[in-house]
This record gives sequence, C-alpha cells and structure tokens, in this order.
Amino acid sequence: MSLQELRFRATHLDAVRAGTKRITMRFNDPVEVGPADLVFEFDEEVRLPGRIVSALAKRVDAVTDEEAREDGFAGADEVIPGLSSYYPDLKPSDELVIVRFDLVYPRRMHTVLDTTDAPALAAFYRDLLGLRFRPGDDDDWIVLLDADGNRQLAIQQVAELKRPTWPTSDVPMQLHVDYAVPSAEELERHRSRAVDLGATVLHDRSTDADEPLYVLADPAGHPFCLLVGHP
Repeated sequence: MSLQELRFRATHLDAVRAGTKRITMRFNDPVEVGPADLVFEFDEEVRLPGRIVSALAKRVDAVTDEEAREDGFAGADEVIPGLSSYYPDLKPSDELVIVRFDLVYPRRMHTVLDTTDAPALAAFYRDLLGLRFRPGDDDDWIVLLDADGNRQLAIQQVAELKRPTWPTSDVPMQLHVDYAVPSAEELERHRSRAVDLGATVLHDRSTDADEPLYVLADPAGHPFCLLVGHP
C-alpha cells in the first residue's frame, strides 16, 4: 500500500513522538488530507504512521503569530528566516501550506483471558473490578465494559487449559491483547509495520466480512491480534 509521505529532518523526531509538534509549513510540496507516512531523514529512515488532518494554503505574510509558535517559531516574523534553510528563495507573497497532522497507532481494545469456564471467570472480574457485561455476548466470548462503555477485558472459552504454574516456568502465563484499527486499509498498514518491526503472522482472517483480523506473534513469540474494531 503506497501512502503519501511527509518528510522531516531527523531533529524533529522526538518532538513529533512526544506530541509537541503537530504542525509543519510546506512550500511547493503538495499534500492531501488522509493517511501519510511521516518520514525522518536519518541514515536509515524512521517512518511513523500518521494522518494529515488539514492542509491550509496561506500567504507567508498572512501566517499568524499563533500558527508560527505552534511550529516552533518565536512569531510570524521568524517564519521566513526559520524556513530559509529549506526554502532559500521564500518571499512574503509566496503561498505556504500549513499542514496539521497526527500519529495514528492501533489502540488497545482489551486484554483477552482464556478459560475453560468463561461465565464464571467473567463474573469474577466483573465483581472484582466493578465492570459490566456487554449485552449480547454468548458464553464463549464475553466482553467486560467499564462505566463509560469502554472495553477492559474479554474472556474467551477454550476446551482445555493448563493452569499457569508461575512463579515456576513449567506452564507460562496465558493471555493476549487485541489492538483495534478503524478500517481494512489501516489493518493492512499496521500488519505490514508489525512484520517490519519483527512480528510474525500466525493467522490471516483479513477477508472476514464482519471482523477482519490478523493474529501475530511478537518477537518473543507472544500472540496478539490486530483487528478492525469499534468501541
């Protein structure tokens, strides 16, 4: 899947990751609202998954002090000097594009616990944590919600399960985490990123009409799911 790129110097990486930089000004660099790879120009490029939220065309001399400060300048009169190393011929009458962007990562949907008695374990965690059952679930898959309706735990029925023996390592702890993305396109994007980061695809259910998903193993072998999901 080919995405548009929004390229940055390496010095901006920490600020973008920290969330303190969410605006950039571009000249003769067309962008469109939608998914984008944020690319940081190290010797080996660093790519972060992003989305362009807005792209506002504006003359340089119309940039406000607030917009300039959002991009790290002291004020609007510092925009041309500050961008001179990128655009040495930039003039007050030239048109910039003020680009606002976000990082977009899979969100934790819930942690899934396996058990041979899903109703009993779900009731335990409901009472322990003050959660509630999601309406409509059957005894094989039970989702527990908090008071605001957010998923916190899912309990999954399995036919057989050896009880973990921690602190000994004879039988390891048993659970997995589900991570949700908003669309099938984003599912493929983040599956590809996960594999690039060292994950392995264990199961491909990406063509499922109701809930497309992948089951992957992290570099240490722990399973997790990426799926198209909603609250």
